[in-house]
Amino acid sequence: MSRRSAVAKKKTARKQAVKKATKRVARKAAPRKAAKTAAKTVARRRPLTVDQAIIAVLIGSMLANDHVAPDESERAHHITWSMRRFRRRSGEAVGRLIENVRQRIATDGVGPVVQEAARVLPSAMRAPVLAVAADLVLVDGRLQRQERQFLSELARQLKVPPALSLQILKVISVKNAL
Repeated sequence: MSRRSAVAKKKTARKQAVKKATKRVARKAAPRKAAKTAAKTVARRRPLTVDQAIIAVLIGSMLANDHVAPDESERAHHITWSMRRFRRRSGEAVGRLIENVRQRIATDGVGPVVQEAARVLPSAMRAPVLAVAADLVLVDGRLQRQERQFLSELARQLKVPPALSLQILKVISVKNAL
């Protein structure tokens, strides 16, 4: 074998070794890079609007016990359309709003989206939103442990005083007992 072909073989072998090492490093770094990219995406994402925040709380309420009962789904529909905010909008517009929030929850998770929703809502709307969430959770007349935890955490995030949140729960319980 000539000297040139031996040098060329060494160069080729080095290039291949570098490629393999680069691929290994890239595979190891991929989860970190994906996490950084996801964090940047979340950081660049627009904050929730008030309407999206209300819908996020409704969806979070339905998912409080990890499954959506048909009663909850039907009640969420009625609650949404009974609110003055959504009453005059087209079904298509409200559907897009709900779908955007669903995608956000699928990407970021229920907890972070509901937490952001609590920050976005004006103080005058926080107690009514808690009441709507309680109405949705208590539609079946029972308050499960996970639902209770969700509502107490939501009340804390919304900064609704404990006495008022307890009163809201009592009134909604009486209402839904009929």
